[in-house]
Amino acid sequence: MKINKVILIAFVVNVLCVVGSAGGTYYVMNNIRQNMVYDLSIFYGDQISNLTSSLFSYENDVIELQEELNITVDQLTEIKEELLQVNLSLQENASELTELKSGNKFELHDPTYNEVYSFIASDKTNENTYIEDIFDCEHFSQQINNNAESLGIRCAIVVVYFQETNTGHMIVGFNTVDNGMVYIEPQTDEWVENLVAGNEYWTDCVVPKNGYYYQDVSNDTVKEVLVFW
Repeated sequence: MKINKVILIAFVVNVLCVVGSAGGTYYVMNNIRQNMVYDLSIFYGDQISNLTSSLFSYENDVIELQEELNITVDQLTEIKEELLQVNLSLQENASELTELKSGNKFELHDPTYNEVYSFIASDKTNENTYIEDIFDCEHFSQQINNNAESLGIRCAIVVVYFQETNTGHMIVGFNTVDNGMVYIEPQTDEWVENLVAGNEYWTDCVVPKNGYYYQDVSNDTVKEVLVFW
């Protein structure tokens, strides 16, 4: 069978046109796809860059927080060691206190001047009756001493010796933290001042209560003052 040459040429031309049209479409679509891939790569590239920067920032924050945590741990360790030392010290003090409590003077302290004043005003030792050799100055002093120490107040027995007779008289004393040494006549609750050798005890040293006074008494010149705690 013979094919008309004109028809064959037309057929070939049509095929080439169709093929050319498809190739052009593919080219266009390929360019579009490449542009989309490029745009997406740029977009996600920026996102990845931002995320990477954020990650580095977070890593730096973690490092700083770790350093701060290490410092805090070191500080807590030091505090723990200090607390341990304090606890040991408290245990030692408690042990010493337990030992001291086995004695009679574990709570004694030097009082303030006002504390002595209040104690003397409330104490009833001076209301006892003086009886020669039965309840005399020695007994008054011992009783007020015991009463003071039962309240935790450190109190001294004070012996005043006289020059002429070489005999003694007993009173009490307190070493106040704010006014130094003070002396009390336990039979009368009168304060005793200027208690030094050469002074007359009753007229120069004893401060009489309001409305009272002491006449000169022979043989009461102070020779020596001894304080016993």
